[in-house]
Parts: sequence; C-alpha cells; structure tokens
Amino acid sequence: MVSLRAVAHTRASEPAKNGTTNCEEYVSCTGCVNETLCSWSLERQNCVHPEELSENLMVHVEADCPQFTVAKQPWVKDVPYSYTLTVSNDKKDFVAFLRRSTITCVLQTANVKGRVDRNDIKCDAVKRTQADFAQHRQMIYFNYVRFNNKPLRLDNESDYYVPNYDRECGPKRDDSCVTCTWTADGYVNHFKRCSSANRCTGLYQFNDRRHALNFTDAPAAVAAMPGRCANATVASAAPVTAPWTGGTAVLVTVKNHRILAEKKTVTVTAAGRSCANPRTVDNETIACTVAPPAAGQAPAADGRPTAGRVVVEYGPRQRFAVASAFPFKLVEPRLTDVSPACGPLSGGTTLHVRGEHLDAGNGVSVTIGDRTACAVVDRRWDRISCVTGARVAAAAGVVNDTVNVAFDSGTAIGQVGRKYFAYTADPELDAAASPLAGIASGGTSVPVRGRHFSCAGNATMTVRVRNGTVRPTGCQVYNDTFMVCRSPTLLPDDIVPAVRSQRPTTAAAAAAHEYVEDDDDDDDETAKPIGAFRCDFRVVYNGTAAGAAFLLTAEYRVYADPVLDDFETDGHAVTVFGRNLDWGDDVAVELLRGDDSPANPCDVTSAGRRRIVCAPRNSSIDLDAVRALNITVGVSFGRVVHRRPPVRPDDEYVWRRPWTDGRTAVAVLAALSSLLCGGCVALLCRRKIANRYTHSVTRTPLFELHTPAADRNDSIIM
Repeated sequence: MVSLRAVAHTRASEPAKNGTTNCEEYVSCTGCVNETLCSWSLERQNCVHPEELSENLMVHVEADCPQFTVAKQPWVKDVPYSYTLTVSNDKKDFVAFLRRSTITCVLQTANVKGRVDRNDIKCDAVKRTQADFAQHRQMIYFNYVRFNNKPLRLDNESDYYVPNYDRECGPKRDDSCVTCTWTADGYVNHFKRCSSANRCTGLYQFNDRRHALNFTDAPAAVAAMPGRCANATVASAAPVTAPWTGGTAVLVTVKNHRILAEKKTVTVTAAGRSCANPRTVDNETIACTVAPPAAGQAPAADGRPTAGRVVVEYGPRQRFAVASAFPFKLVEPRLTDVSPACGPLSGGTTLHVRGEHLDAGNGVSVTIGDRTACAVVDRRWDRISCVTGARVAAAAGVVNDTVNVAFDSGTAIGQVGRKYFAYTADPELDAAASPLAGIASGGTSVPVRGRHFSCAGNATMTVRVRNGTVRPTGCQVYNDTFMVCRSPTLLPDDIVPAVRSQRPTTAAAAAAHEYVEDDDDDDDETAKPIGAFRCDFRVVYNGTAAGAAFLLTAEYRVYADPVLDDFETDGHAVTVFGRNLDWGDDVAVELLRGDDSPANPCDVTSAGRRRIVCAPRNSSIDLDAVRALNITVGVSFGRVVHRRPPVRPDDEYVWRRPWTDGRTAVAVLAALSSLLCGGCVALLCRRKIANRYTHSVTRTPLFELHTPAADRNDSIIM
C-alpha cells in the first residue's frame, strides 16, 4: 500500500461579500500575492495592501515567495528529534533578516530555542518518552517557528504537523492511511485516519483544529474535509441532478471509502436533502436514493434549482465528513414543446420533447396517452428524443394524446400548457380527382388532393418514363387534403407517340407508356395529351426515417408546350392568341414597351386553350405603346411575343387566324404546289409546239412544195 496524503491551501476565512479585497484573510505568502492588490510582508508575516507598508521585505508576486521544506523523517520514541526548516528561493534575503531575529520553536508540548544555520532554521532537539504514547502508538504534534514573537507562516499547512511513533515502523508506516490538511473558516485543520490493515498503528484516527492566526487550540468540531482533499473526497456522483420530487438512485464515489468507513456509520446528503439507505457497493462507491422533500417544502418560485454539495459523513463517534467540490442540484423539470405534432399509426416517428432540466435523474420514460411508449434514444438538458411505437386507434388523427414524461420516481413533470401528439392514418390520394397533368417543359403547378397530408415533412413526385427513367420533382403540402407539386421537365426521348385508339385511362395503362397526340381539331376546346405516365408520390412524415416513406401512385398526363402567335389590345385589356394556353394560375404576362422602361405586370383574367386575356395592373399604361409580351407558364417555360404590323380591315380575320395553324399551312402549300405544277405544264407545251414548227421548216420549206425543179433553175439563172 502507498501512503495517501492531501493538502489544501485556502484563505483563513471567506472572502468579503461586497466585492472588495480583504487582504488580511490570507495567511500565507502564495495565497496573498495571488490575490489582486495584495502583498505579503515577510517581516510582519501578514497580507496587506501595498500602499500600507513601504518595507524592503515585501513580496508582490508568487515567484518571489520564499519556500520552506520540513524534514519529515520519522520521530521515534526515545530518539532526539530536531524540527528543521530549509529555506529556498530567498530572493528577498529573508534568511539574513532571520539571523538578526530571536527565534523560538513551539513544539506543542514545549518551547525550545531555534537558530539559523546557513539556509536552515533548526530547533533544539526533543526526545519523546513512553508517556507520550500512553493512548496511541502514533502521536501527531503541531510545531511551528516564531521570530520576533511572530509565527512563521508556511504555504504547506501539513508541514506544521509531525508524526511520532513509539517504535520504528519502516517505510510502510503510512500504508492504508489517509491524511488531509486544510485551512477554512479561520481554522487550520489536520486529519489522519488509518485502517486496521496498517501494521504500525492499526485502526487510528487523528483530528486537530486550531486558529489560523495565532495557532491556538480551537473547540472540537466535525472534521468536514473539503473537496480539495484529493485522497479523502467525494470524487463523483451519478447523476449530479435529480428531480425535486426525489426517488433518484445516486452512486457516490468517495476516495478511500473503505478506510474511512471501517467501523463507522455512513450518512449521505445531496444539496441538503437526505440520500436514504446508503450502502457500500465497493471500495469507493456508495449507493443511496434521494429522499422526497419534507412536508411543506417547495422548490424555488422562480424555478431555480436547489444546489449544494454531496456530503458523506462518518460517525457516530469522532465524526468526520468528506464533501464534493462540485454541486449537486435538485431541479424541477419543465416541458415546453413537442414536435412534430403528429405521426403515422405504424409508429417510427422521432419525437422531440423540449424543455428544461430534462437530463435530471438516471432515466426518463415518455408515453403518448396512457399506453403507447415512446422509446428514448437521446436525452439532454433541453431535449428528449424518442421514437413512437405503433398505435391502434379508431379515432386516429382526431384525438390528440397527451405527451407524458416521467423520471426515476415515476412522477410526471410539470408542463407549460398540455402538449399533444396525434396518431394519423396513412396518406392516400383522392381517387375521384382529375388526372394529374403538366407541360413537356415542366414547371407548372400540379394540384394533388387526398387525405392525411398535414404530417408530411417531405413529399416528392416522380414521373416514370421510358426504359425505367424517372423524372423527380418536389411538392409543397398546404393542409391535410391538399398539396401542390411541380411538373417535371421531360426530354423529347421521354415521350413516344402512341396510337390514338390506345389512349390510357388508368394508371395501369399509363405504366405501359401509351401516348396520344393532339388532333389539332379547331372545334375541340379540350386539349389532348401527348403522353401519359405512371406517377409515384413519396410521402415522408415529420420525424420518420427516409426509408419509412409512403408510396402513392397516380396517372400523369403530358401536354404539348404552349404555342404563342400574336396579341392585340383594345385599350383596356390584352388578348394573346395561340394554342395550349389553358394553364390557369401558372400563366404570367408582362408588358414590354420599346423604350428602356421596366416591364409592367398584366394580371390574367382568363386563360383558355387558344387565348389568354389579361388586364394591366397599372391602368394608366398606354397599351398601344406595348411592343411585346413576356409570357411564362410555370417556372420553366417562357416566351416573348412581339406585336405584328397593322393590317387592312378586310384582312383582319386572316391575320387573326394563326398562320402557323396546321390546316392553313397545308392549304397554302397545296396552292403553291398547284401553281408550280401548272406553270411547268404550260412551259412544256409551249416548248413542244415551238420545236415542231422549227423541224418542219428545216426539212422542206413551204414554197418548195409548189415550185417545179425546172422553174427553180431558171429563176436562179435569171
């Protein structure tokens, strides 16, 4: 075993409460100079304000404090012993001052002369006899040096105490012993206890208490060792907070508890509250349970915790106690918020309970209603996280269950208003709702109706196109029955033309990638989709894991992008012509003028398949000055439409009718083809007639058919 010793350096009494520094409280050089505005007088051996004295032997910093070492060789019966102090770090030449001083050694039972020998202060030798060991085999005496009738103050209070033995015990004389020296409340205290395992003295206890200023004896009292005594202290407690209602089991770790507890009765208090039924668990551990408050005892009205040290007292005779350096708190946990407010019947929602002092005690339980447990996964001062269990309830989503939190004692904590959690049914889509739709460019609003959406923390829509490719997009939940998604952007390869007769009408047909094309019938005011797909909704409730998402399926129809042709104004409104324009609130129009003036919004009043009508928000705008429109449909599709030049009144209908209309374009192309073919035929006939005439003249001139050969010769001669 190894000898255990602890020393605590403190002031003689508590510091001043008014914020000022009372230097007289400090009784050692080191303690004094470490306090602001205090200095140590070596000549007077007291702590003062620097302006009070102007002596040479003043110390202002710790590095200038002289050090004293006491030779602690064993003092054995019938062997002369000289109490000797060695001085080092003598930067102020204090030893020279002591040589000129009168030195006396006070060895508790006798005063002897002292002298300075080089750097040592030596006292005349004293011999202990058998009479000194009449009661114990070990005696401890308080020794100190006086010069000029002033006590020499040592930084290490244990150097005042010298053990004396009735026989030589060897180097193991302090095995299984605990020693602690400290100064508190104006008293110097020294405590030593050895267990029966000590071969030199056996079971032994010593406690000395004397005034710190003059070293005179003080009335006996319980030796309350502070937390600074490393070898006799409450090292830890688990937990360090407990609910005010009590019932918390606490494990207290006390250094060398076995030595301290031998043949002793142990009592424990925590923050002034009894910790009942203490029992020793092992060499350093005590288990006890925080008792409930006494009748009429209430927590602080402002909610502040009741704090105090953990104190372990050993008695009943020669009582002493060890205390913790840390505080133990009795708190009143409070619950302030619960989120999310709802979750699925299948459970799995991570519920966050927020409040104050939620880490009190050893454990906590959370229940929803009176039967459903919420498994705690994390606990902190201001938050408890738990995972909800499954619930079977006929009134799911209608009845809000109270969230209850209980600590070790099983008592529910106080709540700032009652906090609730609702179990809801799984989300589902409205089967009677119209098919979902969007344009090929995407970005338009896709209204989705159903039930049990309000608990969704994240919802996404995914359109499945060719070859298993998916086009995802996000959704925004507005209430329990309605959310809005954005239509995804589809690439040309995503859309495959389909036979008209195979137009899908169900989600199953959509999954087969059957599409239809717009027939462009002028008389049909209902647009036709260019494709239909399977659409999956992935709904994740607040607080649930991503893998616990609910999957919903619907049909999604794709329509051709809007075609914008022209616009006209009538002085009050703007009408835009085109195709596939009926996208309601997704359509936005801005008026653009030829100058650098900013665009002006034009509020859409109606949006049909072939026209959009809007009214300028600024009624003073000159619509005749508008040269173009900036039209957006959703967030992905946008075009600028320019005003066309004015036309004759009789051509107004022609210009109104879009020239990009498919049937008109075909008619114009057919007319041009007919004219071209007719011209080609006429040119061919003309050339054929001309060639026939030329061939006849060359072969036999017309006049030769009526003139004989003889006559011809005669005429030539002539």
